[in-house]
Amino acid sequence: MHVALDPTRLTPEQRHKLTIGTIVPRPIAWTTSVDADGRVNLAPFSYFMGCHSYVPALAISIGSRGGQPKDTRANIEATGELVVNMVTEDLAERMNLTAADFPPGIDELAVAGLTPLPSAVVRPPRIAESPIHIECRVMHTLHLGEPPRVSALFVARIVMWHIRADLVDAELKVDQAALGAIARMGGPMYSRTRDPFTMKIPDWRSVVPPGPPTS
Repeated sequence: MHVALDPTRLTPEQRHKLTIGTIVPRPIAWTTSVDADGRVNLAPFSYFMGCHSYVPALAISIGSRGGQPKDTRANIEATGELVVNMVTEDLAERMNLTAADFPPGIDELAVAGLTPLPSAVVRPPRIAESPIHIECRVMHTLHLGEPPRVSALFVARIVMWHIRADLVDAELKVDQAALGAIARMGGPMYSRTRDPFTMKIPDWRSVVPPGPPTS
């Protein structure tokens, strides 16, 4: 038996709770951005996904706080640039620290004891302690929701990857087990990736009995 829940009959808080509780696990985009004056902001977001490979691109959705765009969203809308830094288990506490609602002017990297590195193509810096950095430029922006709860969904082209050398081989295969990425679950919960497993997609002929096709 399942419980049927119509979003139109739920409060915004209930819809949020169900969204983060059912779309799991979600990778974490630990995002660096800069404002028009070059001041750096760092914050994590889990409404995040890869969305294309041949035109390498990712998507990240960033909302509002108190009816105003979050700093990262405002920065990306102003500059069109961002860097996504992967979060691993050893960086979890520092990532969580940067999720706090710091007032403008506070350097989140300094508070969390993180080291900025210059990027190759975009203005926002990378995080030295993170094993993977993805430099991006925005291709498309879609605004979702109604005030005061408006989010910006950014589709961003990947313009440069930086991967720690021990995690990638000559064929560009990333060692998922050694990476040790974490993901966001519902509420304050997170998940580890210590025990990945593999499955190969079967040839359909090996799973469909021979004979005439059925409708």
